[in-house]
Amino acid sequence: MKRFKHLTFSGKFAGEILKGKKRATIRKRVNLKPGDLAFVHSGGEIIGIAKITSVEERKIEELTDEDAKLDGFESREEMMRELERLGYRGNVYLVKFEFEAIDERDPYEFHYGEMDLREIAREALEKLELKEEDRRILELFLKCGSIRRAAVRLGGLEKRKKIRDVLRRCHKMLQKSLEDSSDRENV
Repeated sequence: MKRFKHLTFSGKFAGEILKGKKRATIRKRVNLKPGDLAFVHSGGEIIGIAKITSVEERKIEELTDEDAKLDGFESREEMMRELERLGYRGNVYLVKFEFEAIDERDPYEFHYGEMDLREIAREALEKLELKEEDRRILELFLKCGSIRRAAVRLGGLEKRKKIRDVLRRCHKMLQKSLEDSSDRENV
């Protein structure tokens, strides 16, 4: 199974992405390469999947009007003001992508089947032998009510991956436990 990565945008860009006007993003760092598939998050929701078509490292002053338009800006000047406001300097990465909107539950079903994330966390805490750190992460997720809020409490949005990894691992363990008990019943 191909592992999806994640590409997160401010909620203000959701409309531009969905309309196909925003087909690129400028980032300080990337973990993406051409051919990667990434869930596109905007405004706290998954709105679709991006297929990464190119990743180019550029000096910020080399960005063009065409790059600005691909990134959903009216002009290079508007884009440069926004990048300056965000503290971008030196080298940046221009990530181009093809976007496909999806039903918001699809990515969750892809990773977790029919189970709700909170249900996975509750069942894992109740039924699985977990490492203390995994237990702490699941408890925090349940308390906060979302991966994003729990990640902020853990120290930053980059911690979302860690929370997702724990939830996926627990889901697999719960599924295996369910399959094993079903196999025992059929013997």
